[in-house]
Amino acid sequence: MKRRVVWIGSAVWLFFFSFLPMVSAAVNLPANDRKNLTILFTHDLHSHFLPDRIPRPSGGHETQGGYARLAYRIEQERAKAPGRTLLVDAGDIAMGTLFHTNFREEASELRLMAKMGYDAATLGNHDYEFLPAGLAAMLHSARARGERLPALVASNAVFTADDPRDAPLKAAFREFPVKEYAVLERNGLKIGLFGLMGRDAAEDSPYAVPVTFADITERSRVVVDLLRNREKVDLIVCLSHVGTHPMKSRSEDEILARDVSGIDVIISGHTHTVLPEPILVGKTIIVSAGCFGANLGVLELNWSRDAGARVAAYRLEKISSDLPEDPKIAREIETYKGILDRRYLAATGNRHDEVIAESAFDLPSPAYGQTALTETGLGNLIADAYRFAVRRAEGKDYRHIHIAVTFDGIIRDTFLAGKIAVADVFKILALGLGMDDRAGYPLLALCLTGTEVRNLLEVQTTIAPMKHDAQFQVSGLRFTYNPRRIPFDRVLSVEVQEEDGGYRPIVADKIYRVCVNAYAAKMLGFVRKASHGLIRFAPKNAGGNPVADWKAVRIDDAADKAGIQELKEWVALARYLSSFPDRNGNGIPDIPESYRAPEGRSTAQPSWNPVNLLRGAGWITWGVLAATLIVLILLALILWRVIRLVRRRAGR
Repeated sequence: MKRRVVWIGSAVWLFFFSFLPMVSAAVNLPANDRKNLTILFTHDLHSHFLPDRIPRPSGGHETQGGYARLAYRIEQERAKAPGRTLLVDAGDIAMGTLFHTNFREEASELRLMAKMGYDAATLGNHDYEFLPAGLAAMLHSARARGERLPALVASNAVFTADDPRDAPLKAAFREFPVKEYAVLERNGLKIGLFGLMGRDAAEDSPYAVPVTFADITERSRVVVDLLRNREKVDLIVCLSHVGTHPMKSRSEDEILARDVSGIDVIISGHTHTVLPEPILVGKTIIVSAGCFGANLGVLELNWSRDAGARVAAYRLEKISSDLPEDPKIAREIETYKGILDRRYLAATGNRHDEVIAESAFDLPSPAYGQTALTETGLGNLIADAYRFAVRRAEGKDYRHIHIAVTFDGIIRDTFLAGKIAVADVFKILALGLGMDDRAGYPLLALCLTGTEVRNLLEVQTTIAPMKHDAQFQVSGLRFTYNPRRIPFDRVLSVEVQEEDGGYRPIVADKIYRVCVNAYAAKMLGFVRKASHGLIRFAPKNAGGNPVADWKAVRIDDAADKAGIQELKEWVALARYLSSFPDRNGNGIPDIPESYRAPEGRSTAQPSWNPVNLLRGAGWITWGVLAATLIVLILLALILWRVIRLVRRRAGR
């Protein structure tokens, strides 16, 4: 028995020592070839420095986001993986709150991100809204402070050879520098990062002109090749302001991952998507965390040379009110609030936190990204505000505004039950840059014929179902349409509110005064393009002459001062809110109950009834019917000839 025990023991020791070198090698292999990395990410922050109030599904409200709480959560995640974290953002750092009015002078978005420890970021379409020169000024302001800043990557931005409008930005890219790609190291991993602007984002970036954006697939192939073969990186991360979509044929980031091999991770911005689980396309991992800093994305990766990057864990950490604030970031935000009060709001006589109205109910929002095409109480409120504010601004020189129009794509937030501050009003209509070089779209007044107004309404009937941010909200107008009629000829009836308050059927050759913001005015060109030239407009001034320069039809907010003092649309909304009566006696104006729900200003009447399909039809419908009839006749003639030929041959 003893001999057997000794023999077995000897065999075990011999086996152990014989394989010790191999065991040691196996133990050492993961240390050299297997590594962990945690990518912390955000996108579409849109200058939302302070927490946002949102409705709870179960009722009531809660707050989410805020840079000070986001910073605290970032530090918590870093502490879990010291030396193994990478913090990145996928664009649209600006444009969404009053804080972005300091964009050029203070570069507050980028500087706060630096203090929060961001390693890299890319630029989104809204980061160009202060024009190329404005983005250049922001980059110079940030660099001039001498602070440590995130690496900026923009891989498919294309500058012109000789257009002076993008020359300042071209120089700023070189001096900052904004690079085609960046290479960073974490935990022994060499990480290549590059940034993209997608096709949809580029189309939503009219202020970037003359800067254009190269095809993301072609450009990505070039950059991925450089990173793999020149830089010899271990991991490639794309900071993508491109986006995903429920329809796979429109999901640009998924198409990118399918068409370009070698991208390990895509941080997907622009579409404000929340992905509770990553999308896997081949070996590419696509993640999204929503917008406004509501979530911090956390992607934990296991990496090995043979297998590449694999998802070890993924979660979206909610930035909720139960998180404490980082005191340093909170103090910085208060400093920037004081600056915008002095620099921007002083001209309007307002302050960031000033309460100007209240609501007894939540207003539903037709904000960017909606899928339901419908009139809303908020849209009606904004359109009515345009007409009110123009009347007030023009005073004794006021000429009746028949119609006001605004587009859902520029309505970025909503009002919830409770007090409404100046900052809340600005968030509703935060986008744009005026022709006075100040933040905010100005209001314009132009003249259209009744026929042109009717044509404008075809945007709602035909273009909006395809491009939801093109849906509009109206004031001074009631119309019905049949969505089953021929495209661009679906309007059934239109009534316009005259100066006496009554609604009357629209008259084809009558001139109507229409109030829009500068964005909507530019949309007239898009309508012509989207309708393939079927619908055209000739906006006119008060004298009936074609508008050659939009500056000439701006609403002057102070006729007693030299030049034009632009009436900003957000200011128009603030004044309208302030004009409401105080119904509960607390000294604060109350939003009327009439804005709780739609009023029937825009009504769809779907019908396949031939009478309804043809009633009041224009040349487009009759042209399509004529063309269809001609095609049918030709097909009948061809069929008849074929039958005759077959019979003739059969009779031989």
